[in-house]
Amino acid sequence: MSQTQLHQPADADKFPEDIGPENIQRQTDLILESKHFRQAKSLEKFLRYVVAKSLAGEENDLKEYTIGMEVFQRGADYDPRKDAVVRVQANVLRKRLASYYEEEGLLDEIVIEMPKGHYVPQFHRQSLKTGLILPDAQVAALAEAGETSPAPAMENRQRWKIFGLVAATFALGLAMVLVWQNWPGKPRAAEKESGNVKAVNIVPDRNTIDPALTPLWEKFLEPGVENILAYGTPQFFVSSGLYLRDVEVNSPEESGGAARLKLVQQTIHTPFIPAEIYTGVGETHGVYLLTKFFTKLENELRVTRSRMVGWSEMKNSNIIFLSSMRFHTLAKELPFPSDFVMGTGVASKLINLHPQNGEPATYGGEGNGDYAVLTMWPGKLNQRRIMVLSGSTTWATLALAEYVTDVEYLRQLNQHLEHCRIKSGLAKHPPYFQVLVRTEVKDNQPVNLNYVTHHDLEIDNSKPPSSQPSGSPPSSAKGPNIARLTPPQR
Repeated sequence: MSQTQLHQPADADKFPEDIGPENIQRQTDLILESKHFRQAKSLEKFLRYVVAKSLAGEENDLKEYTIGMEVFQRGADYDPRKDAVVRVQANVLRKRLASYYEEEGLLDEIVIEMPKGHYVPQFHRQSLKTGLILPDAQVAALAEAGETSPAPAMENRQRWKIFGLVAATFALGLAMVLVWQNWPGKPRAAEKESGNVKAVNIVPDRNTIDPALTPLWEKFLEPGVENILAYGTPQFFVSSGLYLRDVEVNSPEESGGAARLKLVQQTIHTPFIPAEIYTGVGETHGVYLLTKFFTKLENELRVTRSRMVGWSEMKNSNIIFLSSMRFHTLAKELPFPSDFVMGTGVASKLINLHPQNGEPATYGGEGNGDYAVLTMWPGKLNQRRIMVLSGSTTWATLALAEYVTDVEYLRQLNQHLEHCRIKSGLAKHPPYFQVLVRTEVKDNQPVNLNYVTHHDLEIDNSKPPSSQPSGSPPSSAKGPNIARLTPPQR
């Protein structure tokens, strides 16, 4: 049920007379229990806040600055001109509300929406016949007739009309698909003959892809390319059913100098054996977000453990490494530069190796927020890419997976990259870079994702990374085929 106390609105006339505060609050709870909001704690808090303020007649408080302070817990130095968290989250909220009413809320009587341009929600009664908003005159006519809602018989007829419309639409869509599949000369990626059966893989229409995706995902969405998602796993040690994880030990080779591991072994008088059987909650959820993202775009994504990816897989494929910055993956063996690395110890602090003007030398640490780094490197072939999504914690890794698969966050990132390009006087932004993202974690859920900065990297990929065997010592990030471009001042 509701976690927000109801208030009688100061101006009851602003609501349709057959929609009371209790109905609005019940509709809010119904929305927040849907699949579109069930795991979105920040959006839940945002929607409850604006609804409660509106019901209390306090719409004047629904300003960007106030919402940033009270909903997203910004500090005294919060400046909406520099921190777009409210605008970004408002766009996400509008999109989720629209998706809800297109699916689970198709037959709901009450519509809650937040029109673009402000943060005051609006409440309407929805027509069961068309899914459109009923005109005020029609609502008033129903009220005068003593009908606070359509009569049951009318409601049933309208529902059958909806179902009939859906069925007709489905049938029409199926017919169009069948016609299109048999249309001569249609685009196709590959054809395979097997007896009398012809298997056809259709190339998706690239024009239907949201332009916000292309700056980051362009190479991954090319027709026919193989994409591999390699998720990281932490290094565990097992002994007689006891599993031990030391965050400072991330490979079997590092166990020899691990004092705490040795102390435990001496205490129980049993040696520990390296094991790789678990991964973090954030990495698991991140795999789900990325596979859902690629499925929606009709692109294949092969998922495997990071240790199962070798140099042969990297030869012709795009690789996405999804892993905590602590875990050891093949990405750490690539001879490419990285400006943000994990510090030693258990504090999850990131080191900024090449601070730009105004940037600190470190980020995060105990109680200072969680950070994640998006890295874009060249693949072994010039037209392939290696993307590394890594967080200082498992929740930061999850936050970054959400950041790169959400169109609104990608638009935010694209604005920063475009500003950098214009300031640098380049025709196109450099293809290789690192992006630092900050997230707050509440109740083991990442909330309030925000771009912090990005560093551009210049890499001479005319000489691909050497095919050294997996598990060999990491190569230097400053090898002879690497040149670093000092990022423009931001």
